[in-house]
Amino acid sequence: MKIPVTLNSKKLVLSAEPTDTLLYVLRREQLYSVKCGCEKGICGNCMVLLDGTPVPSCKIPMGIIRDSSIMTLEQFKNDPIYQDITNGFAQAGIHMCGYCNSGKIFTAYSILTKYHRPTLEQIHTAIKNLDSCCTDYTTLTNGILYAVAAMHSREGKRANAKK
Repeated sequence: MKIPVTLNSKKLVLSAEPTDTLLYVLRREQLYSVKCGCEKGICGNCMVLLDGTPVPSCKIPMGIIRDSSIMTLEQFKNDPIYQDITNGFAQAGIHMCGYCNSGKIFTAYSILTKYHRPTLEQIHTAIKNLDSCCTDYTTLTNGILYAVAAMHSREGKRANAKK
C-alpha cells in the first residue's frame, strides 16, 4: 500500500501494509530517535508528533495516517521550543541518554503548548507513565518548569524586539 505523508517536512510516499505500525516504518526509514519500548503505547519511547500531537508510534497503524504530518526528533531539533526544553532539562540536571528522549521531549512540548503556566498536577499527570530510565520524576518536573521559563523568556525577548 502506498501512503502519502509529510515526514519531517518532506512530502513522500511510504510503502507499508495498513496494519504495520508507524514505529516499524519510521525505523525502516532510519529514523532512530524513535525507540521500541513497551509496544503498548505507555512508555513514550516511540513518541512522535502526528499532526502536531504527541502520539506513541507503536500504536498507530499506517492505514490511518494518509496525508498526515509526522515529525520525529530528527526534525523537531530545529524548532525553538526544542532548545527551550533541552535548556530546561540541562538546568535541572537531566541527562539525555537517548533511549527515552522522544517521550520526555514531546511530553514537555505538549505541556508547553497546552498550558501557559502548568501546575505541578498537570505536569505529573502528563509524565506519570513515561519510561524515564535516566532521571527521576521530580527532576523531570523541574526540567519542564525550567523549560516553561526558558520559553517565556524567549517569547518575551521576541515580543520586545517587535516594539
